[in-house]
Amino acid sequence: MKDCKPEDEAVLERNKRRLMEKTTNLLGGRSSDPSCFLFSKEELKEATNNYDSKQVFLDDGNFRLYKGFLQGQQVIVKKFTVKNGLESSVLDITISKQMNGNNALKLAGVCLETEIPILVFESLKSSGTLGDRMGNRTPGFEPLPWKHRVNIAFHLACSIAYFRLQLPRLVVHGGLKPSSVLLDEHNVPVLTDFSSSKIISHKEGHDQNNDVYSIGLLILALLTGKEVCDSPPIEKSSKAYYLVDHVKECVMSERLKEIMLDPIVVVGRPLTTEKAKELRDFTLLALECTCDQLLERPRISDVVNRLGDIELAALNNKHC
Repeated sequence: MKDCKPEDEAVLERNKRRLMEKTTNLLGGRSSDPSCFLFSKEELKEATNNYDSKQVFLDDGNFRLYKGFLQGQQVIVKKFTVKNGLESSVLDITISKQMNGNNALKLAGVCLETEIPILVFESLKSSGTLGDRMGNRTPGFEPLPWKHRVNIAFHLACSIAYFRLQLPRLVVHGGLKPSSVLLDEHNVPVLTDFSSSKIISHKEGHDQNNDVYSIGLLILALLTGKEVCDSPPIEKSSKAYYLVDHVKECVMSERLKEIMLDPIVVVGRPLTTEKAKELRDFTLLALECTCDQLLERPRISDVVNRLGDIELAALNNKHC
């Protein structure tokens, strides 16, 4: 990193302290070196052509992802656009570093000279966001075939399970939504954001079932191509409850054919007995994950296992 100006030094040292505190918290009180490769704000301005809007390939509303070129390498630069983004950015850095690219963008470094730290990730050859590829809502993006949708659900569930099983503290992702999940060139999902995550105590462990709910909504979105919100809604008049209730009613009354399936899921192929079972299993799992009673939702490990079984069946089904 190039030498920074004196006025930037204080900001850099403050951000270093916050990063140390957050890292220590995530590691359950154990001290650890939270350092990352540091880039200067001037380097990142140059890398993104002064944050040219033409370089933006994902605008979440809270942050933007820019295509960049830095030290001879293509990179992804993540800049938060909300005024109160300091804590979100520090949390994002902390968890991204621990994820180490496990179905997530791989952190290459950060800029701590700015009021809100900026993240730099290794480049990814993307085929759009998950939101771009469902329901064929975005022109120019091919909709996802059935096998890929099951595989995406499986990989996302594995990522959430990683939170549960591998990180030293319990973490709730809290921001799982199609618009912030990138797909690589093989349609494998890649998480882009941990800024809405919460580090929780074991007493609050049941809160992780909210991520199971979000997985359930994503399964329904993959099944129907319909956009739904990414967390348990407060009022039953929301889009999420409308979709959940519609699917639940169809299942309970044995009217599966009335579920608003995304046409690409069944187009061009006969609905074989095997394919019908995969669709039913996928649907029933989604409904269990979105159960009103938080403690009655399946464990994330069970969700992973069941999605793995459905994926295997889809791969072996030549008519999908």
